[in-house]
Amino acid sequence: MKGRAYIPIIKDRGLPTSCLAFTLPEVLISAVLFVLLLGGIIGANLFGLRMSQIAQTKLNVSDSARKAIGIMTDEIRGCNSTWVGNVSNGTFVALLDAEPQTGTGLMIQPSTNTANYVIYFLNPSDRSFRRTTSVAGTTTVLAQEVTNTSIFCAQDYLGNVLTNSQNNRVIHLRLEFFHSQPQLPEPDYYKLESSMTRRTLQ
Repeated sequence: MKGRAYIPIIKDRGLPTSCLAFTLPEVLISAVLFVLLLGGIIGANLFGLRMSQIAQTKLNVSDSARKAIGIMTDEIRGCNSTWVGNVSNGTFVALLDAEPQTGTGLMIQPSTNTANYVIYFLNPSDRSFRRTTSVAGTTTVLAQEVTNTSIFCAQDYLGNVLTNSQNNRVIHLRLEFFHSQPQLPEPDYYKLESSMTRRTLQ
């Protein structure tokens, strides 16, 4: 018995050949829409990366400043004495009594040995906040882009600036940062403040 070969029958529906593909205007419109969609996705990703970089810069600066303040707080709480003053030509000059206790530097003496000290100060040449000790070559930069000049002040418990070096005074720190970001139309400004005092009063 012979099998029959199956031959598919294609029915002609009467469609013209031009309806079986895209026309040139349709291809152009599709290409333009695809390019716009792709450009929007790439632009959104680039914007997100820029914002992430800006936020990361702020977080790094704030984190380093907070760590520095944490170390300074521990040093002040356990120290023997503190002095508010100014640093000029690498030399710390403490403020005298009857002068407002506001300056660009703070000297911390951990013990009664006056040769052992820690100094926090503002370097006006590059607007950096620095820490140095009595050991030579230990100066480190803690923060940059500091705009205010009066960083430290000695206060009473009500927040009033003192004019003497009384024993139970509070050391107040204020750092103001002003940094120009090329990705933003306006510069960035933020402030960091902290108050601390000694645990043991003599």
